Amino acid sequence: MEAKPYKPLVHALASAIYAELVVRAVTVSESSAKMSANPEGLARLSFQLAEAFQAVEDDLNSANIPKNTGFKVGTDDIAAWSTPKS
Repeated sequence: MEAKPYKPLVHALASAIYAELVVRAVTVSESSAKMSANPEGLARLSFQLAEAFQAVEDDLNSANIPKNTGFKVGTDDIAAWSTPKS
């Protein structure tokens, strides 16, 4: 099974989440910096959170997508509306 590429929005959101998680996990002193979490684990978590967020956003937005996309209004259509049906 081929891995699917991430949407650019998921990648951007994961990057922002990762940066925030790293900032919270790093302790900086005068002579050192220590990270209390595994950076790779934070990266994976960032992508999982971004994917979940994007899935919920897509689901919520699906209610706003037009349902009648095949509906056309042209001059022929308008003329057909005013033609009496027998």
